[in-house]
Amino acid sequence: MGDIIIEETNYRAFVITMANVFMLIASIAVMIYGIAKGKKPCIIVGILTTVIFFIGCIAAILKASNKKIFLTITVDGILDSSSKGGYGFIPYKDIKDFEIINYYGTETIAVILKNPEDFISKLPLSKKRQAKRNLSLKLPAVILHTDLVKDMIPQNILTLLAKRLRDYNRLYL
Repeated sequence: MGDIIIEETNYRAFVITMANVFMLIASIAVMIYGIAKGKKPCIIVGILTTVIFFIGCIAAILKASNKKIFLTITVDGILDSSSKGGYGFIPYKDIKDFEIINYYGTETIAVILKNPEDFISKLPLSKKRQAKRNLSLKLPAVILHTDLVKDMIPQNILTLLAKRLRDYNRLYL
């Protein structure tokens, strides 16, 4: 069994790319206006800004084309590398179950831990605070925010996670 990689959409990179495209169009329009009216300052400003926004547009397109990994489901556990508070590697030996919960109006996947206190003690300080806050709000310690996942719904991700957890438990427990 290989690793399953679930990607995250990169809305921010898309917005920056679109902003650069619109600014590039505006700078070309200023340059054309300067040429049509014979105004050298408009031509110079138009050329300079066109070059700057062209370079910015190329850089933004390259950044938007990079894959951003949300979750990697491995044979031994899950690697949460989401931009919304990824927890890192969570081994299946610490996981009891997965379930879908409603978290501030969005469906997210809750990781139900066998012993939350032991798992929390291994986390870095910032993640430790986040997990303890979740517990104080009567939520599971680890929550996978699935609202930015590319081309999948939480039910599909839950199915993949539950299957890998069952396989792990059958093989190693």
